[in-house]
Amino acid sequence: MALKILGAIIQNVALLIISAIVLVLLGLVFYLIDLWIIKFAADVLNLTVSGDWLVLSAAILSAAAMIGGIGRNK
Repeated sequence: MALKILGAIIQNVALLIISAIVLVLLGLVFYLIDLWIIKFAADVLNLTVSGDWLVLSAAILSAAAMIGGIGRNK
């Protein structure tokens, strides 16, 4: 009985670790896509934007998309 519970706990912890890694990787991919879109838009509009502003704007867009996605489930 105790061995069965321990196995379930280990399985849940492994699933938690795997899902956290997947979510971090997906967040990183989404951030890089945002960064690429902002860079492309700046190039199309012939704007000279430094890298730090590109990174900041991509971070704001990614955070806003994640926060906005939370409210969609309710």
